[in-house]
Amino acid sequence: MEPCSRLFFYCRAGFEQETLAELLWLCDEMGVRVSGTAPARSGYVLLQLDDPRLTGSLLARLRLQSLTFSRHFLACDGPQEPLPIKDRLTPLGQRLASLSQEVGPFAALWLGYPDSEAGKVLAPLCRALQGRLEESLRKENRLQPDTHHPRAEIVLLSGTEALTGYSWPDKGAHWPMGIPRLRLANDAPSRAALKLEEAFWQLLSPEERRQRLTPGQRAVDLGAAPGGWSQVLLQRGLAVIAVDRADLAPTLRDAPRLHHRRADGFHFQPSQSVDWLFCDMVEKPRRIAALIQRWAQAGWCRAALFNLKLPMKKRFEELQLCRQLLLSPLQQAGIRCQLRFRHLYHDREEVTGLLLLDAHGRGKPGARQPGPDPKHPANPAQRQPGRKRET
Repeated sequence: MEPCSRLFFYCRAGFEQETLAELLWLCDEMGVRVSGTAPARSGYVLLQLDDPRLTGSLLARLRLQSLTFSRHFLACDGPQEPLPIKDRLTPLGQRLASLSQEVGPFAALWLGYPDSEAGKVLAPLCRALQGRLEESLRKENRLQPDTHHPRAEIVLLSGTEALTGYSWPDKGAHWPMGIPRLRLANDAPSRAALKLEEAFWQLLSPEERRQRLTPGQRAVDLGAAPGGWSQVLLQRGLAVIAVDRADLAPTLRDAPRLHHRRADGFHFQPSQSVDWLFCDMVEKPRRIAALIQRWAQAGWCRAALFNLKLPMKKRFEELQLCRQLLLSPLQQAGIRCQLRFRHLYHDREEVTGLLLLDAHGRGKPGARQPGPDPKHPANPAQRQPGRKRET
């Protein structure tokens, strides 16, 4: 019997409808019938399967890497009695014990709360409960660190309302609530550096990081000023061409392996192919998608990491359109690739995309460019110069 009848998804407050739309679309693709609730500005979405017995099966099939707007997800129980304010530990401990009887010992215990204005006030309560619940689980021999065991989770929705459930360590987030624990370097030119570091963790597997982010590789950073992304790449040992008409931060002006080109990001073309294209320019998402597609089809890069600044309305629909605009020409040209999108914790109104090209499917620099789409032309001459990146 499935001990949890619903699925809970953390997301950024204000993106509940996009999260739900993506989940409904994905479940429809899988042939799973679900309904969902997405309270406005709540920072979470709840899915209810038509057949609750399939909840565990769907949890096992989902991968965080295949989701854009969800930060983390877990299977959780249905509505429960309110927690007594004077003793929350006893009912929570009983729920965890009952869950352990169904799914076995736990690899760890995560306590969290929605990343919303209402949820953040629950952080002290989470910290107060964490240690005492872990101690109780250890005494009962229900906490046995092992990645093959599920992870116990408690989500506090208020001081008296909590969801109890479990997640799988190899399918969910690296951090509780999907919020990364990253530190900004003291000399970082901008907070955009955190965005890139998180992207490497969230969008690349450990093996891909080892193979594709190695010292000596060459990268182009379009719209580089003031240089937050370029600095991260230099620290990883890459050689960087920073493309921006604006100045870079003073700490980067004489940096080794960095060459600053004062040019427009939409007009720049490399003299030879590079390992990486990076792009965080403030532009319409379709224009960025067309730019990435042009670089990929021309064989100017082996991988691209970029941001799409989504509109205030119909964000999910715009993302799906950009996905199609990017992938369709590459597929028609027989170029094998992988495309991933994530709404990172350090993103705001944008999502971060990663395009990995098959080494055998690359073209060569100077190859004939794809013809422009009359509605979304890829030819820079038909467009206005791009604006520089947000800082």
